[in-house]
Amino acid sequence: MVATQFDSFACSHRFLIRPNCSLSWRDAVRFYLGMVLVSLGIAIVFALKGAWLILPFAGLEMLALGAALYVAARRANDWQEISIDGDRVHVRARDAGQEQRRSFQRAWVQVIHEAAPIKGHPSRLCIRSHGHSVELGRCLTEDEKRYLAEQLNLAVHTCEELADSVQSPWFCLEQKQLSGTGRRNVGNVGK
Repeated sequence: MVATQFDSFACSHRFLIRPNCSLSWRDAVRFYLGMVLVSLGIAIVFALKGAWLILPFAGLEMLALGAALYVAARRANDWQEISIDGDRVHVRARDAGQEQRRSFQRAWVQVIHEAAPIKGHPSRLCIRSHGHSVELGRCLTEDEKRYLAEQLNLAVHTCEELADSVQSPWFCLEQKQLSGTGRRNVGNVGK
């Protein structure tokens, strides 16, 4: 999921990338406990009828389900934020509980959307500058990556070029008055 915010008064952009999560941590725990009760309940009934071998398999099944839910819930807390302010592009990311930060000069930033070398594999979306790169949106679909690449290219180059061409300190203020509130939500993709 990509959330986009534009502040025309400050000529700044902000993109927030998060995985699309259908279960909160609390809902995942409730689901897991419900599945444990149902599975072990059925296993106990069969064990009482003499098929005791079903109990260890039901236990292994619930351990595997618990591990999968834990991994999915942990990945649900990952995010990436791209902020474009003035002459800098800042990328903050939280991946597996660790936060990373990277900053680039806006004038030298390249947004690159590379096709996958092998058919059927996901493409790569990167921000590059001076030999350093950051991969963005690993949790996004191909359509969301294309949308984000277009929006990032516009954001990196548009306000800077317009401000340079107008040469007016009131340009951003004029844009604010034209757009109404100064902040507009471009929208969510993939919702």
